[in-house]
Amino acid sequence: MNPYLKNLNRIEFVVTLACTGRCKHCSVGEHTDTGEHINGDIAADLVQKVASNYHIDSLMTFGGEPLLYPNEVCQIHAAAREEGIASRSVITNGFFS
Repeated sequence: MNPYLKNLNRIEFVVTLACTGRCKHCSVGEHTDTGEHINGDIAADLVQKVASNYHIDSLMTFGGEPLLYPNEVCQIHAAAREEGIASRSVITNGFFS
C-alpha cells in the first residue's frame, strides 16, 4: 500500500467547472460552460476500485454546479451506495431547487 494513501477515507469529484451562478465570492473563475464534465462510467469505476482497497467513509460531488450533469452525479453516488459508503453529499448552489 502506498504510505501516502494509508489514511485515505474520502473521495471527492469535481463534476464540472460550469455553473449557473456568477457569484462574486467564487474562487474558481468564470465557470463558462464548455460542455466538459466528468465521465460517469469512469468515476463510478474509480469509486469501486478505491473502495475495494481503502475504507472510505464519505464521498462528495461538487463543481461548478454538479447538477448540470445529474446522470453522472447519480452514477457516482449509486456506485458509492453499492460500495457501502454511507455518507454521500452534493454541493450545489440550489439553482435547480
